Amino acid sequence: MMKRQFELKEQEKGMLRQMAHDTHEAAERTRLQAVRLYGEGRAVSDIIDIADCGERSVRRWVAQYQMEGVEGLRSKRYGNENAAKLTREQRAEVKAKVEHYRPDQILPPDIRVSRGEFWTVSDLRIAVKRWYGVSYQSDNSYRSLLKECELSLQRVENQYRSRPNEETVAEFEAKLEKKSPTNCNITPSW
Repeated sequence: MMKRQFELKEQEKGMLRQMAHDTHEAAERTRLQAVRLYGEGRAVSDIIDIADCGERSVRRWVAQYQMEGVEGLRSKRYGNENAAKLTREQRAEVKAKVEHYRPDQILPPDIRVSRGEFWTVSDLRIAVKRWYGVSYQSDNSYRSLLKECELSLQRVENQYRSRPNEETVAEFEAKLEKKSPTNCNITPSW
């Protein structure tokens, strides 16, 4: 039996293990783990069982790693800037911004769709367009971006933009109280 030509150093094994732990992409995690296991000298049949893939896939991933390094194992869905429109760095910037700021802290009220307490698809669409000049055709792309930012989807509530100030609302409620049947000598007929 011939000795395997591909062997990973301890530092590479640790890096692949950490990257597999950190990624949110299941397919990317599988590739990273398979290459690490192969580089540790595990039997290909064991790797196939663990990664639930074929032998050709394992060999292709190892070859990609040898030619391109870790970038060869990354998910192409986010790595292809034409398809994703935002680079990994831009996506990381978006994540940092939405983690630290609410829409009302970043977007002026005249362009915001929501009140700005929570990130919504509509507000994220506006922010991404302003920051990077990028527009996605589908709301699903913005939902995916919110999910990648580890935020839950918030739906905009129906509201009137011309809501009266608090004083006007209080006066209106006071007038209603004066007209209510409990404040009058009229007894309800029901």
